[in-house]
Amino acid sequence: MTNKSYNFQLSEKFIINNFLKKLNLNTTGTFNFENDAAFLKTSSKIKTVVTTDTIVENIDFFTNDPPESIAQKIMCVNLSDISAMGAKPKTYTLNLSINSTIDKTWLKRFSKHLSKIQKKYKMYLLGGDISRSKEISLTITCFGESILKNIINQKNSRLGDDIWVTGDLGNSFLGYNKMIKKPKFKFEKKHIKKLKNFYLYPEPCMFGSKASKYINAAVDISDGFYGDLQKILHGKFGAKISRESIPISDIAKKFLTDNPNKIKFSDILSWGDDYELLFTSFKKNRKKLLTLAKKNKVKISLVGSIINKTGIYDDSLRPIINTNSFDHFC
Repeated sequence: MTNKSYNFQLSEKFIINNFLKKLNLNTTGTFNFENDAAFLKTSSKIKTVVTTDTIVENIDFFTNDPPESIAQKIMCVNLSDISAMGAKPKTYTLNLSINSTIDKTWLKRFSKHLSKIQKKYKMYLLGGDISRSKEISLTITCFGESILKNIINQKNSRLGDDIWVTGDLGNSFLGYNKMIKKPKFKFEKKHIKKLKNFYLYPEPCMFGSKASKYINAAVDISDGFYGDLQKILHGKFGAKISRESIPISDIAKKFLTDNPNKIKFSDILSWGDDYELLFTSFKKNRKKLLTLAKKNKVKISLVGSIINKTGIYDDSLRPIINTNSFDHFC
């Protein structure tokens, strides 16, 4: 952490000393944020996996979103990437660009939620930087650990592989539509709070490190099922998908039934922010994966297979036309 000061109510030194120092857990290598850099202990057997993501006000979150939600989102997008690499999270750096709307109460709530996430995933804050900006922006670089042979290559799918999905898809899409777009669709009152929480507080699926030795290729579903599926096909293979096997929640099923012709199933599959895992594996691993998923209380669904014909097709090998995905620049 650097110690630049800015001509507004909060200084970087104040924020570090009062809200962020406690997040380093006095770990060797952080220098208690008194240095301008830090170090990680490494091992010849354990490799470091690195990912980074940025979320920006009015694109990935909104000004009035709870600080706990913003903390959850920036951690989630990084943790799901670490999981998709077959690694376990260890530490992270935080770059925080804030404006005059941020006060001590906001920072207290934000850092308290980061602490909660750290405890859950056994992580600590390594360092970072704080600056002033017109819009709030957060960048986390997350460091994970794995032995080399268990690190998952996103482009390592094999012909004939099974295609699996964890959890359920669609709840973040519905939560966004309820909170932001406010469409004139029918939402049952008992579902509204749940849907808002799915959008505000996404949870990463951390099944990757537990199942890495059975996984050939994996990606987290952050840009939509179809878009992320294209990543693991990497222009070399195609996919035959059983759309009926794609897991969506009971809430999403009810919503589609109650609102025919207003939102299509393909709209849900083209939306991101589910942070479930999409992965491929040899057919011989089916029983092992199902047993492992049950042991770790993770829902997994077999949704298709890798084929030699490029493109995405249904069970009858008819091309699936609408395979759009989320684009941060649209």
